[in-house]
Amino acid sequence: MTDLKTAIGSAVEQGIVSQEQGERLTEHFIKQGLDVGPVEMFDELYRPADEPTVEVEESESPRFVRGFHDILITIGITAALAGLWGLLGSIAVLIATIGLAEILILRQRLALPAFCLTLFYAAAAISIMAPFAERLADEQSTALGGLGLFLAQPIVLLPFYWRYRVPVSLAVMILGGFMASYMLVMAGIDVAVAGDVFESRPFLSIVVALIFAVILFVIAMAFDLGDRMRVTRRSDVAFWLHLAAAPALLYTLFAVLLFDDNSYIWWAQNPGLNEAIVAMIVITIFMLIGILIDRRAFVTSGLISLGVAIAAIAQEANIDMSEFVTLPLFAVGLIVLVLGIGWQRLRSIFLNLLPESVTELLPPAKSASAA
Repeated sequence: MTDLKTAIGSAVEQGIVSQEQGERLTEHFIKQGLDVGPVEMFDELYRPADEPTVEVEESESPRFVRGFHDILITIGITAALAGLWGLLGSIAVLIATIGLAEILILRQRLALPAFCLTLFYAAAAISIMAPFAERLADEQSTALGGLGLFLAQPIVLLPFYWRYRVPVSLAVMILGGFMASYMLVMAGIDVAVAGDVFESRPFLSIVVALIFAVILFVIAMAFDLGDRMRVTRRSDVAFWLHLAAAPALLYTLFAVLLFDDNSYIWWAQNPGLNEAIVAMIVITIFMLIGILIDRRAFVTSGLISLGVAIAAIAQEANIDMSEFVTLPLFAVGLIVLVLGIGWQRLRSIFLNLLPESVTELLPPAKSASAA
């Protein structure tokens, strides 16, 4: 019913009802069996808060761009705010971001500019807090400095999210609170060991980081499980959380399994065959997880490590890497292409191996013809 859709959208634009109230009206009409038009009726920035019954072509597609207008505006935002930052500093950027958000997010509801403004807002807030956090780290401990820095992030972003409802701002708030919680635990351990745990007990700090990475993954999955069809804002928030959780989980796991006192990066000390095999196994498991939950972040997060592992195995096989330096690049590209082209077919195969009680929680695989 196009007239109904237009009426609700017009009421939102004129300020008669808020964006959230418009979405709730839409949900109410959907539940009553009325046709209110496509779920994107408000635009690509906002999704309805509850799951409407629709079929989507791509289940992992945070909404960004409606046209080149969005790109042009985003270029202008980036150039103007970057220049303002250099001229007047982060406080001026914070104020300007709010002014632009009132126009570009609240009135025009542009998705890509909303994402860009959120990043500038968060970066400016962190920049303002950075000197205080650095002083706290110097005078007390690294953990307390990190706590001061990351605790400010969700506090500052809370009114921004409440006002503009940008999904990435909620994700950044969660990440900030998550990192603040990690630093709080590390500060408590500092007190227990009477020293800076990052310097005196590096392995312990990595183990705690791995635990927190698992918790972050669980939080991201909670958002995903609340939106199996990937059509609401919860899916957008889950996308950003997975984008952070995947590399955090992967590299903290590497750091625990292949711990080296000199570096947190597993390949920093010329890895041998054993390290490469462990890395390949872990990356394969992560790729399988990504296929099952339909999140490609679990594939992309391991691509650098995959290339390093392939190079290490090639060296152990006495392949002259000076002549075959592009071998890892070719292998990584081939694997990505195979996964990308056959993603839905692979999902269908693996989902069929799982019990129905599990597959009912995950996004359904598209048919081979659709894929």
